[in-house]
Amino acid sequence: MKFRAVSDETKINYLLWSVRKEIFRENKYLNTLEYDPAPFLDIVKRHIDNWDPIQLLEMDCPADEYDGETRTVTVYITKHLKDIDAISLSKTINRVFGDSFNLEFNKENESIEIATNIINSLRSSNLTPHFPTSIRIL
Repeated sequence: MKFRAVSDETKINYLLWSVRKEIFRENKYLNTLEYDPAPFLDIVKRHIDNWDPIQLLEMDCPADEYDGETRTVTVYITKHLKDIDAISLSKTINRVFGDSFNLEFNKENESIEIATNIINSLRSSNLTPHFPTSIRIL
């Protein structure tokens, strides 16, 4: 994205518009699913909030601080239910948090454990018969 001779306010407005557009697109997708994605969101949120990779919740930031990232990770999971694995989910988590927090995100090495825990929780919750019974690590 290149900005030429535009005000800081215009840059911020464009950024906010882009975020709103992405939220709308993700919510629209989640609303088209044949099942309720709320339990998926709840599980992903619980693991991400407990992880608190930027320590925002530790600093008493609002409880919804990671909701955007949670939604994006959940969209990825719902699109890959039949072939989900910890490595690809870990890479997605790293990309999502890297995009959101740039240099503030430095927990890439912890994401494989978080991804594995999310997959294990989803699998044990019996949310869908299509969810794999084992996790592929490689």
